Amino acid sequence: MIEGNTMTRKAALYVDGFNFYYGVRNHYKAEQKARGYSLSGLCWCDFRALAERHFVRPGHALGPIRYFTAPVTEEVEMTSEEHSRYDLWLKAARTIAGLEVVQGFYKRKGSGRAEKESDVNLAVELLLDGMAGVYDHAIVLSGDADQIPAILAAALRLPQPRCVTALLPPSQNLDDWKKHYCKLASQVKERGGLRHRQALNQVQVAVLDEGIMANSLLRYDLGAVHAPEYWRLPGHFLGAHCRAEHRPDLRG
Repeated sequence: MIEGNTMTRKAALYVDGFNFYYGVRNHYKAEQKARGYSLSGLCWCDFRALAERHFVRPGHALGPIRYFTAPVTEEVEMTSEEHSRYDLWLKAARTIAGLEVVQGFYKRKGSGRAEKESDVNLAVELLLDGMAGVYDHAIVLSGDADQIPAILAAALRLPQPRCVTALLPPSQNLDDWKKHYCKLASQVKERGGLRHRQALNQVQVAVLDEGIMANSLLRYDLGAVHAPEYWRLPGHFLGAHCRAEHRPDLRG
């Protein structure tokens, strides 16, 4: 995109839906009793706002948001009405401009279930988009260490290197992620597999916190979709953590 003499570079966001959801919910669950309320409402996330307000680099414009998930049907739900809660969330997520849902599937595994294809779909789309020039800067929201090879490849192994930011849910350990990344990078470098050895700073990593997520929420009233009570955060929490213009309960 060119405006006058200024070239705007392109950014794209890749979201591992369930990794984000469980990474937020499980991280704050232990504190729920002492706090007196749940922070699961931080999952009511406006992913475009999350990226644009906090992580898109100056001179870049956020284009596509690819959201990777698997349908929760009545056949695979683990608790009553889980499928209807999932459907409601997906309707809310689809109100985010530029968001594309990429679906895998669930497979029954004993008394539980296993999500299939989402991690592979994310890695494939990240690299195909990188080769096609969809982005100059990719933002990958996933704490799954299985995505590290794809992140490394997008940044350092494509013919044209791309900048990548890895965003980790709060349940993930930043030092552990960096250790995995550095170990893999060293292994690939030893094999002569890095095209751009001088560009190891092409990858940045950050852990999401309450302040970032609280200022990146979807409105509670989206017209045809309304946030359920279990995803609405208390007013005193929002007042303490949100800028007034970002509060989901005050914006119409």
